[in-house]
Amino acid sequence: MLGDFYSRWSGVIYVFFIVLAVLIVNRALQWALSIYVRRRDAAVHVWAHAFLDALGPPLRAIVWVIGLTVAASIFMRGGEATMLSKLFPPARNVVAILAVAWFFLRVTRQAEHNLHARAHKRGEVLDPTAADAIGKLVRAAIFITAALVIMQTLGFSIGGLLAFGGAAGIAVGFAAQTLVANLLGGLTVFASRIFKIGDDIILPGTTLAGTVRHIGWRATRVIGWDGKPFYVPNSYFNSSNLVNHSRLEHRSFTENLLLRYRDFDKVEAIVRKGNEVLAKRDDLNYFVFRFDSFGDAALKLQIYAWPQNTPEPTFLPYAEFARIKEDVLLTIASIALDEGCELIQPFSHVYLRDEEGQPAVPEPMVDSETGG
Repeated sequence: MLGDFYSRWSGVIYVFFIVLAVLIVNRALQWALSIYVRRRDAAVHVWAHAFLDALGPPLRAIVWVIGLTVAASIFMRGGEATMLSKLFPPARNVVAILAVAWFFLRVTRQAEHNLHARAHKRGEVLDPTAADAIGKLVRAAIFITAALVIMQTLGFSIGGLLAFGGAAGIAVGFAAQTLVANLLGGLTVFASRIFKIGDDIILPGTTLAGTVRHIGWRATRVIGWDGKPFYVPNSYFNSSNLVNHSRLEHRSFTENLLLRYRDFDKVEAIVRKGNEVLAKRDDLNYFVFRFDSFGDAALKLQIYAWPQNTPEPTFLPYAEFARIKEDVLLTIASIALDEGCELIQPFSHVYLRDEEGQPAVPEPMVDSETGG
């Protein structure tokens, strides 16, 4: 009777012990890998930490595959379970391939995180655009390789599939021209690096300007300076101009100071004193302050300057640029006022017509002080 019971339930008993063994092995693997991962600093042992941290779940999946293979072989002993014998081997192979692909995807993700951690620890800045581009290319290669290996495992002819894909690709290309153009535009952005994540860009001819937040395969997400997000198809960057505002080498401004003609004798002193004061400033990389021209109703003095950061001449934020510009203009205006000059506001011509629609000639303006 005991032998009869054993012959009937031996398979179930074996499977029970196999599952128990798999659970024990997986628990031991999880415990051992967690110890090794904790002992390695992600910012120091970048790749060792990435491999060990990524290995856990895929390796436990492989252990399950091995355990289920042993269990299935028990049921398939003696020619029984013919359906299982046909379906299990290809399913097992597909799961094993997916587990390996899962491992490489986890390594890629963890390596990105570790490289950012190492750069932060060293006080360096890791280019997020290049990191994102490399990560996407690696993931795409893993997906494509896994798909091809799975199809080969399931009995599909890769050569025939590629030949069919070449013929069908032409039709698909015509049907998805915009998508292909956006993909190529994304590759162009990643390769040429005309901008990166965090750069401020301006699209001339449009009202779009803002900070790049994400560069995708189809579109680039930009947060406008008014806070509104907009999405620019990547094909735009292959055919249109773009201004990368974050790569300005310097900022400059040009302003005019308008004086009365009666103050012509004071222009030389104003220009001389203005240049003396501006030459003493260390926040101007370059400047020109000269008498520019005889205007229609005023003398025109022009100031052109390149403000810079101090003490090191690094790129100047706009707020600091506006402060320096304001200080320079107020300084020049103060010199003119100290010399007894009067500043003239910008003017424009206004042409009037009489009741019959004919141009009306305005009387000349008379200065009450000079009679001129």
